[in-house]
Amino acid sequence: MGTLKIISETGMFHSACQVTTVQGANWYGFLPAVKSSPYADGKIDRQDRSDLINHFVTFSVTDTILDAAVTRVTADYAGKKYAVLVRDCVSFSADLGRYCGLTMPPVNMTPYGLIEILKVYNDYEDSA
Repeated sequence: MGTLKIISETGMFHSACQVTTVQGANWYGFLPAVKSSPYADGKIDRQDRSDLINHFVTFSVTDTILDAAVTRVTADYAGKKYAVLVRDCVSFSADLGRYCGLTMPPVNMTPYGLIEILKVYNDYEDSA
């Protein structure tokens, strides 16, 4: 059994996900190619965000489902534009969770807001 950890970061409004399977822990997120731009070419971010975690929620998910969800969300976002409140870091995290079978809100929100509503809608392992 693997885990999906959805985080919000300290110091800025950003969401990312840590996916842990038998292959280890990997990070996934979506950022504008031009830093701090509300609309730009987007890029999949694979940087370790461990030192930046402000809040998080962790879910148990099978490795098979996690692998399929990562493949699907990275394909969906590859080469796409980053647009705040439309296709951004929060929608990326929400889509990854949705592809893992989590119940997600129908609208995009802040990284912390996403974490808080996920704790209401879903059973989780750990949070802070």
